[in-house]
Amino acid sequence: MATARRERYRQQTREEAKAVALTQLAESGTAGISVNAIAKAMGMTGPALYRYFAGRDELLTELITDAYRDLATVSAEAVEAAAPADRFRVLAHAFRDWAKRQPDRYLLIYGTPVPGYQAPPETTEISASLMRTIFDACATLDRATAPTPLEAELARKLEGVGPWAPGPEPDGELKTRALATWTRLHGVISLEVQGQFAGMGFDPGALFEAEIGALVRGA
Repeated sequence: MATARRERYRQQTREEAKAVALTQLAESGTAGISVNAIAKAMGMTGPALYRYFAGRDELLTELITDAYRDLATVSAEAVEAAAPADRFRVLAHAFRDWAKRQPDRYLLIYGTPVPGYQAPPETTEISASLMRTIFDACATLDRATAPTPLEAELARKLEGVGPWAPGPEPDGELKTRALATWTRLHGVISLEVQGQFAGMGFDPGALFEAEIGALVRGA
């Protein structure tokens, strides 16, 4: 019983520390995350909090893996609930909606890498599950145009590269479409959540829809 209480308290303390860290992230970016400052905000000493996190990198890893898991779960659930013909568009909007709700967490995993931080293998495994969702959504699309010579060459180069995701290994053409989806959608989303379209006089949502349409056509 005492062991169970200690474990509950440990988990509560870790969750509270992560919540404070997310506030710091929103205010100052990753550079503003400080274990000592978190401890102070929680009414603890720095050494006391180090009993729950070995250091800043462990705390960052928790925040990053939590964000990846959340996005992976939201995306997979959205796709699974959609009709096959709608899955690609649903996936794209799930990415954008998640990023707009919590831009700081989005930029933590898709923004500028944290200097000196090396992500552990579990973050790669979770991000791979996201790529599996992208593969599956891209597989529902019928290509309206023939691949260009450059696309065909890229597809040949991607054959056998990886694996990028768990499950069946896709062919080079599907990898090419998935890669284009990943880079183009996240390109628009990243610019939008950083406010880079401000003052340009158009709705970023319209650009995002245009990118979706081009990806669906295979353009």
